[in-house]
Amino acid sequence: MNKTIIIIGTIIFFFSLLGYIQNIRNKKRLQKLNESRPNLTRTEYINRLVKKGFDKQHAEVVHNEIREFIQMDEFSIYPEDDIHKIYGIEDLDDIELIDKICEKLNLRKAEQKDLDEVNKEIKLFNAEYILTLTKNLAE
Repeated sequence: MNKTIIIIGTIIFFFSLLGYIQNIRNKKRLQKLNESRPNLTRTEYINRLVKKGFDKQHAEVVHNEIREFIQMDEFSIYPEDDIHKIYGIEDLDDIELIDKICEKLNLRKAEQKDLDEVNKEIKLFNAEYILTLTKNLAE
């Protein structure tokens, strides 16, 4: 019995350690990326998306929710950033992010058919993807 507890405790410890190490690597990778490109202000971020034809309020909400979701205040986010690859948001988390954005914009929750429609046009999960989805939901 004691051996089982020790083995389980050791396994939990190693998985926790692995997660911690992965977190540190991810932060260093993001820090390196952040240093390699100019800082993009919130206004510049929103203006880039508005120039592409997206609603300003939607762009503001997307910016705020991505910023809140990734919880990296010092990191300069870009509209074209692949949210999965750069910010490490996994598949189930992206649905949660989309749901939060839809809720803030008083839109219905996106269904799989809505996502499939956007997937035909856009392959990267980025701000433009989310704004295309919200634009479609608002129509």
